[in-house]
Amino acid sequence: MEVDTPQYELSDLVRYSYDDQPAKVQDVFNELMMGRMYDAIQQKKVDVAQNFFGQQQADAEDYDDSDQYQEEEDDGQDA
Repeated sequence: MEVDTPQYELSDLVRYSYDDQPAKVQDVFNELMMGRMYDAIQQKKVDVAQNFFGQQQADAEDYDDSDQYQEEEDDGQDA
């Protein structure tokens, strides 16, 4: 989903506020917030994906199965 470039800027919000146009103020505010929320959500998706895949890779590197095989060999020799 692609968000269009905003047609309003913060200065428009101020201008409509001074011009006493509450409907326009609400439209500008909603559009500005929607753009910011979209950007924040996209960044959070990237962060979650990096953490998820980074954690899986770290877990695979931390897992050393040579200790497991050593324990199994030791158990067989004690009998």
